[in-house]
Amino acid sequence: MDKNNENSKERILEVTQEEYDEAMAKGWTDDDISKPGKHVFRRRSRKINPTEAKIKTTLFIDGDILQHFRRRADEPNAAEFQTQINQELRAAMERDLAAEENKLDEVFHSKRK
Repeated sequence: MDKNNENSKERILEVTQEEYDEAMAKGWTDDDISKPGKHVFRRRSRKINPTEAKIKTTLFIDGDILQHFRRRADEPNAAEFQTQINQELRAAMERDLAAEENKLDEVFHSKRK
């Protein structure tokens, strides 16, 4: 049974002995269900800064691009291929952001004339 208060950052999961025994009889393991009793879980309240977080995602990349970065990663003292790809994507993002900022500056200065 799950007892939760909508506004609470705390979640309480209560598993009865009967629920536990029933699950085990179905072939579940201790990894599949919590032991009988009350289990308190707290919701995460810390905000994640996107520049500090690594986010796992599925991404389709052309094979030749992946091979290129893997070959580069095989060189002595080279960063892992994922790190190199991330660095290249960051450089592209920063170029785009700088270009956007330049356009905004141009619009601002043209309106002041």
